Amino acid sequence: MGPRLTFLRFVDLKFALLEYQYSTASMWEEWSTKLFGISLDLPSTNLDSTTKFSPPPGPDESTASEGRTRPNELASKAPFLWQSPNSNAMLFLGEKWVELHGFVSKSLEAQSVLKPPPSLLSEKLVSKKYPAWLEHALRLARIRGYWTLYPSQLTASVVAAIHNDLYKPPEEYQEEAVVGKKDRDTEVHLESMSFLDSLPKKGGFPPFQELPLLSWDGERKDLQDFDRQAAEYATNFRRSVGGCGHESLHESAPDPAAQDLFCQKAE
Repeated sequence: MGPRLTFLRFVDLKFALLEYQYSTASMWEEWSTKLFGISLDLPSTNLDSTTKFSPPPGPDESTASEGRTRPNELASKAPFLWQSPNSNAMLFLGEKWVELHGFVSKSLEAQSVLKPPPSLLSEKLVSKKYPAWLEHALRLARIRGYWTLYPSQLTASVVAAIHNDLYKPPEEYQEEAVVGKKDRDTEVHLESMSFLDSLPKKGGFPPFQELPLLSWDGERKDLQDFDRQAAEYATNFRRSVGGCGHESLHESAPDPAAQDLFCQKAE
């Protein structure tokens, strides 16, 4: 089951969704097509649960300061984009959730046919503290070049309370998981400030192009490099898992149910 979410401000989530999925700017620039979902939780580690994760700094003081705002305050209010999805407290967009279901179904079908399974299906990058489907979600994000919008540490403390002290391992990993003392004893404190006060620039939503962009392993990337790596991963996946030949490796129209990634039919 993972940590339990006991408090959530749906109005705040609605504001973020309207800005980053349905605003004219996001739709015009097609930034919204890359948005996998919106996370309300700010993880302290990468998906392997061992590598410490540090959120990227926000805009520097020379370009984004307001009045007497200090640099550390700017960083604490900076949301960012990360290729890693989340399962603790995340809103997956409807069309992406449908695509993920199709992707999982076809991946399991391919896994039953390919013996031994290719490394892209057998590698385990996501800790067993998370449910098994999150591994598939990460693969899909890497293939499509999707990102998840993550809040700053300050905003995360305002919109949701994640209780690690109530953590339960996913059912598929219960026999293997070991819950540490830190997980059991973590106390959660929800800040009383307003959601808008937790945002930079006195409550404004930074546009996509101003948000730091991280690859799945937490490395800072520019958009061109991010898209290039996604294209390379997608080609490798379609070849080794999807059974696609050279003539169909670079199809450019993504299928809503991820069918374009798989060319080999199960027997």
